[in-house]
Amino acid sequence: MTEVLSQNEIDALLAALSSGSVDVEDIKEGEKQKRIRTYNFRRPNRFSKEQIRTLYMLHDNFTRLLSTFFAAQLRTPTQVDLLSVEEMTFDEFTRSISNPTVMALAHPQELKGQIVFELNPRLAFALLERLLGGQAEGLTDLRPLTDIELAVIERLLSRVLQVLGEAWSHVSPLKLKLERMETNPQFVQIISPTEMVALVSLQVKVDAAEGLFNFCYPYLVLKPIAPKLSAHHWFSALDPRVPPANQEVLRRRLIHTKIPLCAQLGQAKISVRELLNLQAGDVVELDSQAGGDILLLIGSEPKFWARPGRVDGRLGLKISAPYKGDESSG
Repeated sequence: MTEVLSQNEIDALLAALSSGSVDVEDIKEGEKQKRIRTYNFRRPNRFSKEQIRTLYMLHDNFTRLLSTFFAAQLRTPTQVDLLSVEEMTFDEFTRSISNPTVMALAHPQELKGQIVFELNPRLAFALLERLLGGQAEGLTDLRPLTDIELAVIERLLSRVLQVLGEAWSHVSPLKLKLERMETNPQFVQIISPTEMVALVSLQVKVDAAEGLFNFCYPYLVLKPIAPKLSAHHWFSALDPRVPPANQEVLRRRLIHTKIPLCAQLGQAKISVRELLNLQAGDVVELDSQAGGDILLLIGSEPKFWARPGRVDGRLGLKISAPYKGDESSG
């Protein structure tokens, strides 16, 4: 937005120009410098700032879902934090990965191409230890995973992809299918090294171990849904209102739901000594009046005043008024 100057600021600027303390050429030169920005044609930016922000919000929500998922699978509290979402070339991503590592290639059914997921070896061994009944510890000596260990991790990552698809549902349906696993980054050449990717880095802590969990999204894969990576689309997808088509389904399900009802005849306060000395035939005086209304609870919440009686020879209640908070019966 263009800045609007006040009258005092305009007068001060005119006075400075008249006195020569401010040069018009300097102002023009400053404006030219503001319009010039650095652009690397060898490393062009594909993702806009808004798309990067949307990816950040999407995966920030994903971290909460993943933390709950890991806690249930590993039977231990797991902390998942979103570290960064940045744009880089695919070559920069592969060169930043250690060898050996754990990489999974997944194919989104709605899109063309593959998405890469990289699990730090220390984190992979920590997850294996917990899944196999051990304690996750920070390892120093790393080795390639065996075929059995890769099969266990592959099964876990397949379920992680389902959680990721749930997080993506607010932007675009994304059903990911795990295609293959790799331990050498050089064998993962799904796109040109100079193509741009969005790298999402998560920090996962399990017991005494921690490591990075990276998600690599090539721009060519996300290009068909790139227009949906906007704040407007994100917040509109989070609209809490229930669509009219689902309201009738919810109504039919709720109408057959059973809820507990409890009629509270009254309350009384007695000492422990009096409670221990109670015998058959003793009378406990309640705080409610005979013939008055009693409190009807739905679940554990008071909702109505009601009057007891008989209906077809059975005990029943007749609702007389709604319960309006801290009030006594009439």
